[in-house]
Amino acid sequence: MTTPNDSRDFYPTPDNLAWEMAYSLQSTKYGWKHLPQPILEPSAGDGALARQIHAVADIRHDPKTGELDRYSTSKAKEFDLDCVELSSDFRAKLKKDGFRVVHDDFLTFRPAKKYAAIIMNPPFSAGAAHLLKALEIMKDGGKIRCLLNAETIRNPYTNERKELAQKLNELNAQIKYIPDAFKNARRAARVEVALISVDIPDKEPVSKIRLELNNEMTDRMKADPQLAALVSADPIAAAVERYNAAAEGIRRIYEEYNGIKSLFSAATADDKETEVLNFNKSYNEAIHSLRSLYWKKLFDLPQIRDNLTQAMQCEYQNRISELANYDFSPYNILTIREEMSANIVNGIEDEIIGLFNDWTNLHYNSEYSKNVHYYNGWCTNEAYKVGKKVIFRCSAWGDYSGRFEPGWNAESCLSRIERTLHYLDTNGKKYNGDELRATLKAAEESGQSQNVQFRYFTATFYKKGTCHITFTNDDVLKSFNLFASQKKGWLPPSYGKKSYHDMSKAEQKIVDSYEGEASYTDTLARHLIPTKATLLQLGE
Repeated sequence: MTTPNDSRDFYPTPDNLAWEMAYSLQSTKYGWKHLPQPILEPSAGDGALARQIHAVADIRHDPKTGELDRYSTSKAKEFDLDCVELSSDFRAKLKKDGFRVVHDDFLTFRPAKKYAAIIMNPPFSAGAAHLLKALEIMKDGGKIRCLLNAETIRNPYTNERKELAQKLNELNAQIKYIPDAFKNARRAARVEVALISVDIPDKEPVSKIRLELNNEMTDRMKADPQLAALVSADPIAAAVERYNAAAEGIRRIYEEYNGIKSLFSAATADDKETEVLNFNKSYNEAIHSLRSLYWKKLFDLPQIRDNLTQAMQCEYQNRISELANYDFSPYNILTIREEMSANIVNGIEDEIIGLFNDWTNLHYNSEYSKNVHYYNGWCTNEAYKVGKKVIFRCSAWGDYSGRFEPGWNAESCLSRIERTLHYLDTNGKKYNGDELRATLKAAEESGQSQNVQFRYFTATFYKKGTCHITFTNDDVLKSFNLFASQKKGWLPPSYGKKSYHDMSKAEQKIVDSYEGEASYTDTLARHLIPTKATLLQLGE
């Protein structure tokens, strides 16, 4: 009877070559190199490759015996490595050394488990068959590192070798020939080997339910051209269609699951099904989560977000859990939009006062003293208005890259300003922030952080976290200051209702301090004084 060590195909992988094979499987995640898991090691022999896989995974071994030391035994058990070995003697040794042996003959192995990598040194006499088997197991994606006799690749004289050569070529396999790789090995041999590295891209998932839903939607659009045109032109209508398709997909998934879950029970009829697929949500809970996702997406749409003040954006984001109880339907969306329209006037008023307070809060940042101009207010000496230039906090530089990267924070700060000025400038017409976003993107791509021109102002972004804007539209700046000053009671009640010469001396004194007779007369003549009536509601 022959022992495993006498086998003509038993050539334990040299440690240096085994290390190279295992090390090449590593990828970088969050700045750290790691081995993918789970890993399959077919034809594992006495564990030469398996031990080096553990070594690369930083599971320590006793340098004298090669066995796992006591400190790393638990770590070794946590590492997801499966071994396959035909020899019963070697299977016994692998198990004794703490390795998990899941099958005997690799060529008959049919795993349900999806492996991230296969690393192998198969019998040279059957190398082509073993590598073809590995390629079949990994057809949906993963990595393979395999040692073969070089002749298997160099001399494809059999149909099996020809098939292997074709598949390796199709998969852009990397082949490294190593002469005398086993010259100084535990079982020496003068043989040239081929180290084959194959990285198979993950297969795109295919869902029969998704294909059915896509076909049904296509048929519906063909049957109703008006619906197709609406979905194409209106992102909200398109979102409703996607939601309906997703909800129907969830219904069909649960229907399928309920139809097969009896397979997840044990052998006897009395046993209950087990939550194998972790369907820990009921159907209604899944639909509730879907609604929450789509309501959140609704308020992220520029068509909606652009016309909500910052406070309103926060309010509606906080209401997602409440809205998830309502279907994501045209009726409910229209109801919310009407509600937003009714609130936008008060919202814009609050936004104007909020911005004014932010820019004139001298205690917040000493640099803000450059923002304001003082004048004698009505019954107070503490009145002020925003000047031509404003400084405020705004992060637009990458913390780690050090590059100019105006992201969400910069867009949020600037759109808040531009939206407010737009409503003052256009008497409440609907705001669209596409131009602002395009300007920010172009500035980022060109690296222009200074004097970036927007609709009502230029902006310069500094690395210390501030933004300096200079207003380029004097009229809208005047309207902004007038609205805030009137709301705070710093201008006489007669301001905007009387001509300068019809005012009392006390009222004229305030006007003189605020802007002067000529500017006041121009303000009256061109109707630059905003009122609540001029802030129209959000249009459709």
